[in-house]
Amino acid sequence: MKRRLPTRMDSGATIAEARDVSLRLGGAVILDGVSLTVRTGEVLALVGPNGAGKSTLLGVLSGDHTPDTGAVHLAGEPLSHWSPVETAMRRAVMLQQSAISFPFSVADIVAMGRSPWHNTPRATHDEAAIQEALTTADITPFTHRTFNSLSGGERARVSLARALAQQTQLLLLDEPTAALDLHHQEAVLQLARAQAADADAVVVVVHDLNLAAGYADRVVVLDGGKVMAEGGPKEVLTAEVLSGVYRHPVEVWEHPGHGGPVILPRR
Repeated sequence: MKRRLPTRMDSGATIAEARDVSLRLGGAVILDGVSLTVRTGEVLALVGPNGAGKSTLLGVLSGDHTPDTGAVHLAGEPLSHWSPVETAMRRAVMLQQSAISFPFSVADIVAMGRSPWHNTPRATHDEAAIQEALTTADITPFTHRTFNSLSGGERARVSLARALAQQTQLLLLDEPTAALDLHHQEAVLQLARAQAADADAVVVVVHDLNLAAGYADRVVVLDGGKVMAEGGPKEVLTAEVLSGVYRHPVEVWEHPGHGGPVILPRR
């Protein structure tokens, strides 16, 4: 069957959507009636306590999890209408952890991001896309090292580079900053902002609420598999909302420079 190549969507268009999605895993309710819209030109942050359903929701949007009820759409069609390769042409995923059994080099891993474009006109851009991804993720110095020889933070940047090399309009990032130092945490979220400025859509699962406050256009707060709040950082990241979902007193201050929220646990 002929593969359908993607076309760029205008900024502000709905590129992915979950409609009243519910999912049980191992007998436990992980997502409970979740609805979510992902728009191009935006960074959407998913936040919430451990076990809130953030990574599972990202997996539902990517097609890695099939919900028990509800519907998921990608690029204007039900996700099930796209073949796996067609899906990979439209969304790229950076997983929280990547296990590689074979001694692939960093260059090999990043090049895997180009596999959806094999035997298409866009394959001519493979080398340029790989080099751009290596540079953007700041991993060029260890291109020829094996993946398993890298630190956790370095592996995370390689996984990010692989997703970037895929060059899709939807980028799904599962805790991309978890193993990174301060400099690279900021760099990843600055990259997300740059992607959104080019009319891409970025969904990022992040534990650092201040990163979400500083870089996201919209924030979705999850707890117990449900959406507890959704909106701009100032609307959503309030002391009342956050103290409730994290079950710990939280203080929110207005930054004296940019005016955005600064979030601290009360001690």
